[in-house]
Amino acid sequence: MPARRNRLLLVSVLVLMSGCGKKGPLLYPDMLVAQPPQQLKVEQSGSRLRLTFDLPEKDLSGRKLEDLEAVLVGRRVYQELDCISCQDQYQNLQKIDPVLPAPAQRHGNRIVLIDADVRAGERYQYRLQTVQKGGITGNATVTAVTALLSPPAAPGLKASVAFGGFVVLDITGMLSQGTSLVGYTVYRAEGDGVLVPITSLASDVTHYEDQSVQRNHTYRYAVSTVVKRSDGVVAESELSAPVTLTVADDPG
Repeated sequence: MPARRNRLLLVSVLVLMSGCGKKGPLLYPDMLVAQPPQQLKVEQSGSRLRLTFDLPEKDLSGRKLEDLEAVLVGRRVYQELDCISCQDQYQNLQKIDPVLPAPAQRHGNRIVLIDADVRAGERYQYRLQTVQKGGITGNATVTAVTALLSPPAAPGLKASVAFGGFVVLDITGMLSQGTSLVGYTVYRAEGDGVLVPITSLASDVTHYEDQSVQRNHTYRYAVSTVVKRSDGVVAESELSAPVTLTVADDPG
């Protein structure tokens, strides 16, 4: 009997020792929840609001996040006496899938969502929350309250093809009262394609040369004015009237 008790004691010690290997720190379930979306920003784009944010890449423990399924976006119209922390005032606006984010757009890890269902004079606030596999939701995070005001005036644009086969753009803009000029955004499309931004210009730059075009191709250009409002919000004008031209052989 003593020999049997000794053998059982040895087995128990070995089992306990096998569980004492170096497996890293103990992680509680609430530390496996995704970090909230990062770098939230709301800007005015013409008569719309543009919400941008970075998808989280880690959970609260600092480990790489691999099971993010969606980001829920809520929105509320903010009134002066509203409860800042009340979460039931938000209406579901969008469920963004990181893999198939439409109607939002994804640029690297950055998500851009245009909210066109807004009215001038109203103030809006957005609420974001992550969803992981199994329906695990993270802590909600909210943006600052942003008012939708009249957009800045759209600039004027002249475009021509220069000798050498590149496009020259010249911009004229008007600054709205109570704003400071940030600069201009240049948009381009090939043929009947969608106009997309190709570069941003500083406030003192009104001349741009696009040397990335190809000969015998037709392009459309437009520009917008970007300002900072007195409340600190960045606002972009509607696009200028587009200009279409064809990059042909050098003029004789």
